[in-house]
Amino acid sequence: MRQPDQVSATTDRSDRDLRTRMRLLGVLFLSAALNRTGFIAVFTVTALAAEEILGSARWSGLAAAMGTLGLAAGTTPLAALMACKGRRLGIVVGLTVAVFGAGIAAYGVRNSSFLVLLAGMWIFGFGNSGDRLGRYAAADIAPVSMRSSAIAAIVWAGTIGSVVGPILLPIGTRIVEPFGFREYGGGYLMGGVMAALAAVIVYLALRPDPLQFAEVMDGGTRSESAPLGATLKLPIVRYVISALVVGQVVMVLIMTMTPVHIRGAGESIALVGSVIGVHTFGMFFFSPISGFLADRFGKARVIVAGQAMLIAATLLAAPASGDNRTLLLPALFLLGLGWNFGFVAGSSMITDAAEGPARVRLQGVVDTVTFVSAAAASVLSGILLDTLDYSGLSLFAGSMVLFPLALRYRYRDRLRRL
Repeated sequence: MRQPDQVSATTDRSDRDLRTRMRLLGVLFLSAALNRTGFIAVFTVTALAAEEILGSARWSGLAAAMGTLGLAAGTTPLAALMACKGRRLGIVVGLTVAVFGAGIAAYGVRNSSFLVLLAGMWIFGFGNSGDRLGRYAAADIAPVSMRSSAIAAIVWAGTIGSVVGPILLPIGTRIVEPFGFREYGGGYLMGGVMAALAAVIVYLALRPDPLQFAEVMDGGTRSESAPLGATLKLPIVRYVISALVVGQVVMVLIMTMTPVHIRGAGESIALVGSVIGVHTFGMFFFSPISGFLADRFGKARVIVAGQAMLIAATLLAAPASGDNRTLLLPALFLLGLGWNFGFVAGSSMITDAAEGPARVRLQGVVDTVTFVSAAAASVLSGILLDTLDYSGLSLFAGSMVLFPLALRYRYRDRLRRL
């Protein structure tokens, strides 16, 4: 029987451990909120800056696509760095690279160089992959039963970025105009400054490293439980990759072309802002709810619920004309919410699929595949709109959801308990 002093010491250690976990989650949340504020500011102005440089909107979307490709390219090497040196160093290195990328992109805008803008956006996206992998650091810190909620908290930080980022743009513009920058240069200033602030916070405050908590829960070992190739063949991993990729592609296809569809109907930019605002609200605001539901009722069920929302969104969008607020607003809201359910629950399920360094590398590979798919979808969305029109594009996107649903049915016995 333990003595009262032993019980008290154990309680004190448990309280300190809980306070440390909560502090680290706070650090990750603050850094994510700051960086995503800058990230949203950059992506808000990039297509406009590209259009001004080129004198045409035809290839203006390529700059944002380069940012997404950079995001995809950065996840695997930064995840490998995290597996060897810890989450803290990987996030700091990524955010530092993002600062340089924002500066290069700003230089390209100032000097009307489209190629320099593309290079800067690729580097900026590469660095931001460190921030995106931060959601897995939150899962490292949290107990297994609360991983989805921890990931959801970091995803929710995007809500702050989506609101504050556009608000700060005029301030950034006033700061950079005396130095010869066009009005869009303020967005890149915000991107660089916010990434730098986030990097300093993570470097100073993310101690101890989140992976130390993951090692304790994995039994205190850093040995790989299985080669990465073998892990990628697991049914649960195949299913989650398909769900994450399809969810990202469906969202990007419709989200990218909806503003074009609206402007094609002669509507003002105000309706575009309203529709995309509702969509972004659905993407981020309800993250705590999706995380709680995944922890409480199972991650696989929440993914399926998100897929049902994606299908409903595409069915609402398909018959909607560009001026139909009644259909477009709920369609884009459900599109964002369905993505959120799948993204939060899928990220948590991937975390459960492996242990030690293999887990970190798996997370990097999964994010790389997901973001490459998103970049391809952004490029193909215009082609599909020209070929199929908006209705056909929406129905095509909705049909893609059937693939992960089919895998869910195939692996139903193994996924039932998840």
